[in-house]
Amino acid sequence: MRLTMADVAAATGGALHGEGAGEGVVTTDSRTAGPGSIFVALVGDRFDGHDFAAHVQGAVGGVFSKPVEGWRGAWVEVVDTTRALQDLGRWARRRLRCPVVGLTGSNGKTTTRALTAAALAQCGEVHQTQGNLNNHLGVPLTLLATPEDADVVVLEMGTSSPGEIALLADIGAPDVRLIVNVGPAHLLELGGLPGVAREKRALFDSARPGDVIVVNADDPYLADAEAPRGRVLRWGRGEDVDVQVLDAALDPETLTTRGVWRLPGGAVVATTLGAPGAHVAHNAGGALAVAAALGLDLVQAAADLARFAPVGMRLRSTPVPGGVVAINDAYNANPASMKSTIDVVASLPGRRALVLGDMLELGPGEAAFHAEIAQYAAAAGVELVVLVGPRMSEAPVSDVGPSTVLRFVDPIDAVTDLDAWLRSGDHVAFKGSRGARVERALEGLIERRSTKSSEAFA
Repeated sequence: MRLTMADVAAATGGALHGEGAGEGVVTTDSRTAGPGSIFVALVGDRFDGHDFAAHVQGAVGGVFSKPVEGWRGAWVEVVDTTRALQDLGRWARRRLRCPVVGLTGSNGKTTTRALTAAALAQCGEVHQTQGNLNNHLGVPLTLLATPEDADVVVLEMGTSSPGEIALLADIGAPDVRLIVNVGPAHLLELGGLPGVAREKRALFDSARPGDVIVVNADDPYLADAEAPRGRVLRWGRGEDVDVQVLDAALDPETLTTRGVWRLPGGAVVATTLGAPGAHVAHNAGGALAVAAALGLDLVQAAADLARFAPVGMRLRSTPVPGGVVAINDAYNANPASMKSTIDVVASLPGRRALVLGDMLELGPGEAAFHAEIAQYAAAAGVELVVLVGPRMSEAPVSDVGPSTVLRFVDPIDAVTDLDAWLRSGDHVAFKGSRGARVERALEGLIERRSTKSSEAFA
């Protein structure tokens, strides 16, 4: 979406200095700013975009909270550049003439966003959140990057502090609002599970007349949600829902899931989804409910779910030299998503291993949560459980059952034992919070086995 500097001044209420040359697209990255761009100098605890503005050459203009020495060209002076970016996001939202879907949840947000985008393919041009642009900066940037001729927008909304979902709902003004689930994530910042529920439900609470809220009827924190100013659609495993999840069958050969759903009106449809797990089929039910909210052909929407593919390090099947299949689910973790991954691996045939890392931002109860997950993994019946990270490696396990349990503070230190244990046909999953960087163990394993294979043929 392209703006003039006059648009920027009007959207932010700032003072325009100079005259901008033509239109530009908004960016906050000085490394990519230049001709055809409008640079917004964000300020954080450890950086100040104003320090890099003078290096931007040929931009249409800039958005600053103070004069920048060496800046040549137009600029809009604002009090707060972060707030200005959010105001620009609101401006972009008002320009859109297509439906906007907003979704949040404690885990599974990105997968559900990708599932929803797939289910809405019949709309035409589907613009969706890219990468991790789902916060107070990412949502306005996503809106500003939306083509004006887009047919539908799917906005992912994340939170780490009270009030952020309400802010994002105000910026994005979604027509359809979905909450995937409420679980133990960001507990320290949000004040326990009740605080998480309040924060997530702000997406529903701010619904406007005519909006549709899509409710996970299986989640105890969401099941009673209503929309006094809008319409409600429900999905889940029970019978009293609009989209019912009937079955989810995992194919261990392809690591895909065959989902079966009952649609409004009673038709039953089935589709193969490109990731393993009953929770993937469950979240696809939410995507179908969004399609229903937009009045789409739901049989086609179900068929289009086959377009879905895992995003980043989320249940992504990764081959390892020597015939081992890894499941890279190391992008993030909390207790609920950990259990989902453990359940997926436990349902696979043959020998199975789990590499589980630290879960972050769980507050005072983090030790108990880590102990719960370590015990859950050991009780799942898999052959090998590897606990890595300063928190998870200390988690007690009272009964390991048939499992061998290994512990390492640094994920890299697990590579040698993993390499020695794994053999052709085995499955191994890697799961942990982003800051735990559990994927380093997978990368080390692949590198070690690749080197051994090269040496064998030297």
